[in-house]
Formats: sequence, structure tokens, C-alpha cells
Amino acid sequence: MRLFAPTLLAWSLMVSLAHAQADERWLIVPSSSSADTGWVEPAVGRAQSALVAAGVDVWAPTEAANAFEKVVSAPPSKLSKRNLGRWMSLSDGAVDDLAEGDPRKALQKLNAAQAISREAIEELNREPERARRVFDTCLYMVRAVLATEPETRARALARECRQLVPRAEPSPYMHPPAVTDLLDQIDALQTKQTGELQVESVPSRCAARVNGVLLGETPTSIGGLFPGDYRVQVDCGAESRGRVHVVTVGAGTTRREIDARFDDVVTSRPSLLLEYQSAATERRHRVEDARRIGAGVGSRFAALVSMPDAGRMELQLVEVGAKSSPSPLGLARVAAGGGRPTESDLALAARALVEGRCLDFTKPEPTALPCARAEAVAADRPAPTEDRPRGRRPRGQFIAGLTLVGVGVAGLATGYALLAPRSSAALDWVSQVDAGGTDTSSQQKWFNLRGAIIASASVGSAALITAMPLALPEREKTPWWAWVSGGVGLGLAGFSIAWGVTAEAAPSSSCSGNGLDSAAVRSCVSRGEQTSVALLTGLTSAPLITMPLVYLFRPSRAGLEPQVQVSRSGGYFGLRGRF
Repeated sequence: MRLFAPTLLAWSLMVSLAHAQADERWLIVPSSSSADTGWVEPAVGRAQSALVAAGVDVWAPTEAANAFEKVVSAPPSKLSKRNLGRWMSLSDGAVDDLAEGDPRKALQKLNAAQAISREAIEELNREPERARRVFDTCLYMVRAVLATEPETRARALARECRQLVPRAEPSPYMHPPAVTDLLDQIDALQTKQTGELQVESVPSRCAARVNGVLLGETPTSIGGLFPGDYRVQVDCGAESRGRVHVVTVGAGTTRREIDARFDDVVTSRPSLLLEYQSAATERRHRVEDARRIGAGVGSRFAALVSMPDAGRMELQLVEVGAKSSPSPLGLARVAAGGGRPTESDLALAARALVEGRCLDFTKPEPTALPCARAEAVAADRPAPTEDRPRGRRPRGQFIAGLTLVGVGVAGLATGYALLAPRSSAALDWVSQVDAGGTDTSSQQKWFNLRGAIIASASVGSAALITAMPLALPEREKTPWWAWVSGGVGLGLAGFSIAWGVTAEAAPSSSCSGNGLDSAAVRSCVSRGEQTSVALLTGLTSAPLITMPLVYLFRPSRAGLEPQVQVSRSGGYFGLRGRF
């Protein structure tokens, strides 16, 4: 068990380091100024696959969209006519139940109505009369809770009513004194615990809504809000519905500035997309907008994917934290007939971005792009040298590889550690036979430990071999330390063969049989110790030899794509890619 502790500690540290890479994931942001966006989803999927194959850890499109909506903004909720009718029916039914003196039955309906209110509050509150009905329905629930549950629960619910519909007034004569008195107490408390929300927008003089309630034009200051989360929208058009920004209001002043232009172009469902009205607007804003999306989800790099025209796709890598710099870290253009570039072209484009280069692959020969222009400036960092890692394996593969490394090291270490108790069991067996004993427990223990050594070392060696392609970093060529590893592995393999071949010959009687004499037992023990060492060194050599083989047999970085065509008159075989 002592041997497991350092092994497991090292394994845990490696896995922790792997998790620390999360903010290094690249974020793919598609951009379009065309009404036809059917190319976006397949293009993002193919680009993601190409970058992962190049050793880059990439945000999954759905995960990135969810992270953006949680941190930055989400589209406004929609309420179907069916759900609106259901909400009104639940509210009316609850009023009837309260009038008939059945608050428990009313509470069941009100809970369902309140769930709809919470989910689509900014849509329900857009119309003043409907906002008042939301507030009344919430107070009906306060009434039902007062009749069935402790007052503290009703007090908390009354406070939620004030948060759901800011500055609302209840309908007269619809609520009993117990409810209105409790609401007065909440309002009195509100004057001591409220916060202030300042909403600004670009451009200004846009309608500012909090939970759907219109509360002024930007810039505006909205006071009297209980601390909590509010859904803020800025509507700059007569029929527009701004994206929802969840703002946490504290006891003091909270300020939120909303860029209406950015809200108009960003889409997050089903995945992230920048949609512009014209190609000129797209060229002017897409880099900065991609950086804003990347900053929102916590990504360091953003890969812009766009279609400048029907037959060409462009991939552009930008650094999220580079303020006001329009220069990408890499740029690649590939042919995209029908909006579908070939996998080999995308592999070349992904490699160009990883290496920080600007290349045009739409011509017969890859051509360097004039990166000195504002639209495409190469990175100011030096290109990676031939002997420097181009990047880790994809995060999922890397973590799986490190996990297998931990299992493998533990397995081999256990095999070596069991040599000591097996040697002790052998001494006990020899001593017992020399003393003329007939007990076979020591012999059985010796055989059991042999099986344990073979099983643990075999599992460890297999796990390490499997881990090599997953955990070893990307390199342009086989690194020197991989060759050293292979050399050491070949040396251990040679030693294993020689040590096993020169082991003492097996006795004429089976070592598992009963009634062995002293000489036969000593022969079994000597041969067993030597073959166990040979087995362990052989199993240790296998992962070491695998290391250079991984680099030799990894897919070509040239992105070669074979093409074969056969007909009755003949056929041909071709390779497309970088030579």
C-alpha cells in the first residue's frame, strides 16, 4: 500500500493539470452576412473535427452557447398561445378555489401558474395589464400560503412578487387585508434594503425593461429594487425585443451597459453565430465581436469561420485578450464548393492556425497571404520550432491518457513490489521441505503470487501502451526523448529475452506437484525468480518501445486525402494535400 500512495498522488496531480487547461480551449465563432446560413452547422462541425485532430482542445458548440447565455445574454423567452391560455386558466381557477374556501386546491394551480410566470416573466410583463395580472396571481399564491403554511413562507413569496413585477400595484378589492398588510410590511422593509440599477445603452434613448416591465429610456436609474437577479432588456426598435441580460442587483448601485448593435448580431440558439446585414459591416465588427463572445465564455482564443463568397471559406484565429488589435494569430482560406470544404483542406487550415501562419489553400500551390494588412496580420510570436510541441492532445484524450498512465504505473509497480513477498514465500517453501514437512500452503502462496505478478504487470503494460497515443503531445517529428525511450525499451527487451533463456532448466517433476524433494524445490524457486524478472522487464519494455512508434505512425500532418477511381477503361489513384 505504501507504493500506491506516491503513484496515486502523481496521478492526481497530472489529472489536475489536465483540468487546468480548460480556459485554453478554442472557441469556434461562425460569422455570416448572407441570408442563407445553412452552411454554418456542418462547417462548424468539420472545423471542430479538424482542430481536434490537430491537437487543439475546442469548445463544443452547445456548451459554448449555454455558457454565453449564462454569463452574457440569452434570447428573450417566448410564450405560446397555448401556455398563455393555460396560465390564465390556472389563475382564474385558483381564484374560484379561494372563493370556495379551498386554499390547498388553489395552491396546486397557483404553483403551476407561478412556474410559467418565472419562466416567461419578461414576455408576460410586456403588457401593463398582463403584468398586473402576474402580480395579482402571485398575491393569490401568498393568500393560499398564509392559509396553509407558516407566515415566513408567505413573507418570502410576497417579496418574490415584488421582484417579479417591479413597481406593480395590486388590483383593488381583489385581495384580503391579511395579504395587503403583509405586502405593506414588505414595502416598508424595501425602503431599507433596496438597491439601484443604472441601465445604459449604445445607442441611448432605448426602452429599458426590467423583467419585461418598461421603466424608462436609457440612460436611466431604477431604484427601489430588492437585492436579487433581474432580467434586463434594452429595446432600440419599435418591434424589437432585446436579448435578456441577467443582472444581480445588490444593496448599493449596480450598473449595466448594453451594446444594442452587438445584441442584434449575436445568436446563441441552437449555437453561437454572428449575423450581419452586410459584408462591410461583418468585416468591420466580426473580430471584435468574436473577442467579446470569447471573453464571455472564458476562452482565450476564438476561431472565426466565415464564407466571404459561395466558393471560399475563411478561418481566422484571434486572441480574445488582445484589445483593439484587428490582427489575427493565423488565417487560412480554403475552397468550399457548395459550402463544404474537403477534410484535407480543413486539416491544412487547422494546421496553419495552430502554427500561427496566414495561407491561402484555394490555389494549386499554398500561397502566403499578405498578413501585414489590418484584416490579416500574422502573430508577433515566433513560429514554433520543429522540436517544440505544437500542442497537447485534445483535453478528453489527454485526461484519459493520464488516467491510463496512472493505472499502468500502478500495475507495473505492483508487479515489481510483489517480487519481495514471493521471494519470502519461496524461502518458507524451501525451509518447510528441508524440515520434512508436508504442508503445501507455502507452495500455494508462491504460485498465487506468480499469478498476481503476471496479472498486475500485464494490465499495467497494456494500460501504458494504450495511453501513449492519447497522452503524448503533438510533435512535427519524433522527439529525441522518444528515441531514447525506444532505445531503453529495446535494451530491456533484449535483457528480458536473455535472462529468460538462460534461466535454470525446469525440474523433471512439475513444480505444482506434491512430494517434491529439496533439489526440485530449489530448482523451481530459482527458475521462477529468474523468469519473473524476465517477464517484468519485458512488459516494462513494451510501453517504452511504443513511444517512438506513436510518432512514426500518427496521421500525416500534410492532410493527405487519397482519391481512387476505377472504370472499365482504366483507373487512377491520387493524393491531395501538402507535399
